[in-house]
Amino acid sequence: MKLQSKIALLLFLFIVPVAVQAELSEHERESAKSMIAGTLYLRLDVPCRYGRGRWGIAAAIHHVESLLEVSPTGYTVERKLALPARHKRDRVFWGLSPNDPVRYGKLLFNGDTIQVWMEGVALDDSEMLLDFVHIENLDGFIKAFNLTFSKVPLQDEHPEWPAEVRQAIAARKLVVGMSREQVFCVVGKPLRSISQEQNGIQQDIWIPRQDRAADGAARDSTLTGFPAELTFEADVLKSVGTAASPSAATHN
Repeated sequence: MKLQSKIALLLFLFIVPVAVQAELSEHERESAKSMIAGTLYLRLDVPCRYGRGRWGIAAAIHHVESLLEVSPTGYTVERKLALPARHKRDRVFWGLSPNDPVRYGKLLFNGDTIQVWMEGVALDDSEMLLDFVHIENLDGFIKAFNLTFSKVPLQDEHPEWPAEVRQAIAARKLVVGMSREQVFCVVGKPLRSISQEQNGIQQDIWIPRQDRAADGAARDSTLTGFPAELTFEADVLKSVGTAASPSAATHN
């Protein structure tokens, strides 16, 4: 047997069993399914790429492609966002964000990747798909789950937060004095952030997403109503800008 063939055989014998083992057992799968039952609340923005019919995102959807990847140690959308769309008419939509309720969860198991499908409660005709990656056991699934979902609205996890702040988060409003974590519960990940110094004070400026439709297509346009910018000093929200006009909405 040629040396190359021997090496290939050895790799097959040693690597393939590892890949087979990197899956949840039947019992673990049933436990994972029970975790996504009922209504859950998102901790993260969950953009998806939608294949659509002629009349826009909400009509004649042919497929939903996951963009968010969550591992037991972190999450990213950048890798999949950088990939080309499969079809010219596919569009990215940031329809679901932190504190949005989702339900009717379903899981698709594929080795150490588990796809999670859920339906949005508040936004009509919304559905989401995301990937839990590098999931080798139930503990890994639980860690990814806890990065992504809460079983209660996010403000209810923090009874220590001031009542005014918790009420504002529930109403998707911003209050000066909020922490970054609290602001994130309302607006999600900003389009970008800017660091600057003002009168000797370090400031961070968040530019929130203005339109959930990534490409700004008119039929898909769903304005968020978020302020044009938010100013933080020492991790505390110091000022809230006015809402951007539709013509000034930023698309990404």
